[in-house]
Amino acid sequence: MKLAETASLLPGWTVTLRRGDGTQLPAGTSFAFPAKGSGIKRNNVGAPGYVLLEYVGIEDQYRFELRGSLQWKGRSGALHECDISMLPAQIGEAIRNNGGGYPHGLPIIIIECKDKISKGTLDETRETLARLFDLALVTRPPTGISCRIYETCSAAPLYYGQRSSTYVSFFSKGTFGIARASGFQAGTATLCRHYHIGRFNNIYHPAASISNIQLSFENTLNNVGSY
Repeated sequence: MKLAETASLLPGWTVTLRRGDGTQLPAGTSFAFPAKGSGIKRNNVGAPGYVLLEYVGIEDQYRFELRGSLQWKGRSGALHECDISMLPAQIGEAIRNNGGGYPHGLPIIIIECKDKISKGTLDETRETLARLFDLALVTRPPTGISCRIYETCSAAPLYYGQRSSTYVSFFSKGTFGIARASGFQAGTATLCRHYHIGRFNNIYHPAASISNIQLSFENTLNNVGSY
């Protein structure tokens, strides 16, 4: 919701809460958070809700779904639950309208949330990096669509983004990071810096971490046309 608030304060962006069938959440109605990780459910008003971000400019128009606990399918076929992630709204709509399923490719943002008092280890960072590697479609997907995020469940295959020869170029554009209730071990800094994985520590403290995530997300939205 802090990220949704960030988008709502940017010029041109409109933010609304949505129900599981894509309709706007009526005033006074409870917002349904996912009880556990799953894919996008078929059109169903009782399915987990999401936040719709819309931008209308002079030349560009963008629509995105900001979701919690969404599972994505990697190149390996493995499912990866992302605590916070964002995908183009047309992809979410296509999946909902075709009985539900899992989005493919690298999300525009991934924030992993660790409510732990111990410091984040290098192995924890490697796990996050491995997830990013499996989700990033830097090679042409089997469907023949030259893109990074794709979905073939509609009559006309949907796609979003461009292919790249390197992983780092994609990781540097989005908001990717680990948000922790505590801090990180010193050994994580080098790996995170190289792959543009944010280390957002002491997330419950009112000082820097939340604002750092919001700033990164703001930069991502301001440059989303480069995707």
